[in-house]
Amino acid sequence: MSRTAVGLSGLGLSGLGLAIAALAIVALGFAGCGAKTMQYSGSLDTPEVEYAKALSLLESGAHDEAEAALRRTMRLDDGYAPAYVGMSRLFLERGDVKEAIRYVHMARIRDVDYVPCWLMAARLYDAAGQYEAAVAEFREAITRDKDRLWAVESYVDLARTLEKLDRLEDAHDAYMEAITLDPLHIEARSSVTRIWKTLGPEFLMRLRYENRDIILP
Repeated sequence: MSRTAVGLSGLGLSGLGLAIAALAIVALGFAGCGAKTMQYSGSLDTPEVEYAKALSLLESGAHDEAEAALRRTMRLDDGYAPAYVGMSRLFLERGDVKEAIRYVHMARIRDVDYVPCWLMAARLYDAAGQYEAAVAEFREAITRDKDRLWAVESYVDLARTLEKLDRLEDAHDAYMEAITLDPLHIEARSSVTRIWKTLGPEFLMRLRYENRDIILP
């Protein structure tokens, strides 16, 4: 068993006078901002604001700056689970799987019901080639996501992993779940069409026989 596999075992913002006053507060809050980095005032010094900054930096590939913002978030609130998931993603993108695992464990300790903890764990399994374990984590994320806030990405990621296992019919069903929630999801729609072509007329006939929808919404 690889070191990655060992580490993974045991794991997802009335009145003109008030408006003027508000503008004055905003102006004071942003006074001194540099051309490249926005400095937040003390009134906005919250984990949520700092985490939003970190995510923006992470999306842009600014890993060092993102790490600094995530660590500031954790200093503001040591129990803020999203920051630990963010750190896990950061280390995964850097190729440091051991640290990515450690941070997703820490995220679960702080809030086991935070769905991205489970999604992140699934992505770690997927990255390690442990696809069956990844499928289990994705399905757990979907089950725990009562408000379906992350359901579309969960189903799409699940379907990608199922394709790696050559479980095309299951992948088709997962993509269709995503399309039900987001009918304009381009990847899911194109993937369903591709799977239809791969599995051929027999699969389409079976869908008709089972009264399952074979027309994309």
